[in-house]
Amino acid sequence: MPETVPVADPDEWGAALAGAFAILLGAQPPVDPGAAGYAVYYASDSLDEFLFPNTWVTPEPLSAREPRNLPDQDGPYPFSPWAWRFDLSESLFRFDADLLAGTGPWGDGGHKGPRPFDDAFVADLRTVSPLDEAGGVLVRGTELGTLLGRHGVVLTGEESEQLNGWLTVLLRVATDGTLPDAMRAATFTGRGPAHLVSTDDIRYADSAAEPWEERLGAVAHPGLRDHLRMLCLAREHARGEGGFYLGSDAWPWPTDVLEATGCSLVAGWGFGESQAGTAVVRLPDERGER
Repeated sequence: MPETVPVADPDEWGAALAGAFAILLGAQPPVDPGAAGYAVYYASDSLDEFLFPNTWVTPEPLSAREPRNLPDQDGPYPFSPWAWRFDLSESLFRFDADLLAGTGPWGDGGHKGPRPFDDAFVADLRTVSPLDEAGGVLVRGTELGTLLGRHGVVLTGEESEQLNGWLTVLLRVATDGTLPDAMRAATFTGRGPAHLVSTDDIRYADSAAEPWEERLGAVAHPGLRDHLRMLCLAREHARGEGGFYLGSDAWPWPTDVLEATGCSLVAGWGFGESQAGTAVVRLPDERGER
């Protein structure tokens, strides 16, 4: 990756980011940023499809407050989510309705076979979180870790592979809870100007989608401007590299689950053919919530 000339003054870099984020976000948030909490979540098809078996969906990692890196599933990539550190305790896990009820492919004669947990686990799961409109249950990592330990459910062996595709995982990116830090994480700018992605690393990076090509022209720092252009590509150009920006107009799939938790979308990005998404959200005002 060609070296990016860094901004010498940290205040200058901070001002460059603030200006760029104001362009991406448009109007100021409707509430005082200091009075609200913000977070970043990442979800993807490949994460759900190849989640099990693994070594971190166990009680101790799920309950730990210390952020951690997860194994890289995709290999080198300019905007790899596996460069983030995740807060597994505040990450979210949604169990599919048929999986919980033992119906459909999980029912009598179904091709999935018996669930790797019993009815007592399901009943306990339902006491932690009510069923959603589709009959699924959404729990935090720390809640799931407690239940796995209490019921002796082990998801590290080959038998857990059958669960792939039946749990939707929304990984919580570790941030300080402020909107600027959430935006730094979501735009991969948190490590500073020396780590900006060059347009040489992304195909179709000669222009962003409208109206972002014009709007991002106001970003004074050329490296930052090019970096953000690659996160605002047209959908068809973001199928293999880069991303497309949805703003607050639509939840990037499959992060729309967050709406049911009381989160409101601040900014969203889609990747690939909408197989992955990143959402910057404003957390609910009452923090006894999810």
